[in-house]
Amino acid sequence: MAKRGENIRKRKDGRWEGRYISSYSDTGKACYHSVYGKTYADTKEKLKQYKTHCHQNISSKISMTELFKEWLNMKQDSIKVSSYVKYHNFIENHFIPYFGKLKAMYLTNEHIQDFIFQKNNLSEKTIHDMISVLIQIIKYGQSKRYIDYFDFQVLIYPKIPYTELTILKKSEFTKLVNYIQSTFEIQKIGVLLSLFMGIRIGEISALQWKDVNFTDEIIHITKTMQRLKVFDIKSTTKTKIVIDTPKSQKSIRDIPIPSFLLEVLKKYKARNEAYLLTGTLNYIEPTIYERMFSTYLVEAGIENTNLHTLRHTFATRAVEQGFDIKSLSEILGHSSVKFTMERYVHPSEAYKKMNLEKMKIFY
Repeated sequence: MAKRGENIRKRKDGRWEGRYISSYSDTGKACYHSVYGKTYADTKEKLKQYKTHCHQNISSKISMTELFKEWLNMKQDSIKVSSYVKYHNFIENHFIPYFGKLKAMYLTNEHIQDFIFQKNNLSEKTIHDMISVLIQIIKYGQSKRYIDYFDFQVLIYPKIPYTELTILKKSEFTKLVNYIQSTFEIQKIGVLLSLFMGIRIGEISALQWKDVNFTDEIIHITKTMQRLKVFDIKSTTKTKIVIDTPKSQKSIRDIPIPSFLLEVLKKYKARNEAYLLTGTLNYIEPTIYERMFSTYLVEAGIENTNLHTLRHTFATRAVEQGFDIKSLSEILGHSSVKFTMERYVHPSEAYKKMNLEKMKIFY
């Protein structure tokens, strides 16, 4: 079928066909209808009339601010608290200040690209997350007929540069383990759980003794702890501790406990409802534990870093010790083996050299 103009084509039967979007499905998928004419000009005029009629049927009064708030209210009951806080911050701090006064029906790709350009002071990862949320909102707006046509294919995403994640050097690894062993107290078990099992800090803070199965020698990871912003104007605090399911379904997992850690845990076992890091009903929240970890590093004579570095270190050392990547990916709670390899595995120069030395058999 020959094409002339953006939505007008000449058919094999000699007629001209003009296509227009008449509606959107609940998922935002466009539903097309056609008009026909004997000439291009005739079809173009018919198409203009139908598109104008269709455009008039779209709710033209709603602003982007109203759309953002309606979408967030619709999502509230179906998403985690942490996701709600993230979306709310995007909307209040970034979307409304830029798009707020714009009528939803006039939103264009140019608005989105200009928004991306103005946010170049933010990380590429944050901008990608924002675009993802904006696309969800736009599709919702289409399903409600607030927004007409929108071409998602032409959006230009900023490239996320590859940054190698920090891991402990082998000398630092040894120093830290020696320090923990010589000064051990139950709070320091969290360092070992991250360094030898790759457990995230929020997951460690949320662990209770009921999550440790001594019979099967497994730790059940079913929840995570984080401090989040409070939006209730009646609240006396600006933030609160939230214990919720982990970041993804894959993060809910059972991790076998290495025998040397199992013996340590047995010595400190407390009642089921007690938290692992304290042995009491009082927890240590992630930000506080990060500060404690910084103190441990100073006392051990190691350069300061964050506790997540231990998780990176675990993944890298595991590969060096011959872990199969599928097992490692499941232990870390990743969505795919590909992500584990690309993001968390950083072979050392010594490990690379050791592998290269294997080529000696061919010399």
